[in-house]
Amino acid sequence: MPSQQCRSDATRDLLLAAFRQSLLNVGLEATTTASVLAQAGLSKGALYHHFSSKTEVIEAIYRAESHGAIERALGQVDAQAPPLERLKRSCEVWLIEVRDPAVSRILFEIGPAAIGFAAAQRIENEFSLALFERQLREIDRDGPIAVADPPSAARLLNAMMAELALISRAQRSEAIADAGRLIEAVLKGLENLD
Repeated sequence: MPSQQCRSDATRDLLLAAFRQSLLNVGLEATTTASVLAQAGLSKGALYHHFSSKTEVIEAIYRAESHGAIERALGQVDAQAPPLERLKRSCEVWLIEVRDPAVSRILFEIGPAAIGFAAAQRIENEFSLALFERQLREIDRDGPIAVADPPSAARLLNAMMAELALISRAQRSEAIADAGRLIEAVLKGLENLD
């Protein structure tokens, strides 16, 4: 017999999946709490047990998509590769991940429209900035580039990757092909600023 926690987790997952599907099928404006609950066969009580609003549900979906794309990209990178190569490869694979039409719509359209740009940026930064900073510290320690200010370099790379993702939506392969070269050029340029 499933525990209360298992049933609660399953209900939360069902809510997220139902809202995600509705957002992708009919868009943000046409996705109503009532229609999603009816389609999922759930009550308002089930929703409000887990989330205080539709916006909070979308924020959870956005966070899952954002962190999921990063995790999937990291999972495709050889952990034994040199740090700079891991960084470049993880960024290239992430650009491929966010080209998926559903992921792209949630990360670049639906999420920011529903939760606001500042909240979307905060969620993105929860994981990506710390990851970039850790990777840059490894590059600084193990070479081949000295990274004098990993936190600032991480912010710069994070912003650059966001811009490349937006370009990648329209120009597909060009942004991905350039990502590794751009990352290395930026880091070498920062190295010379010391």
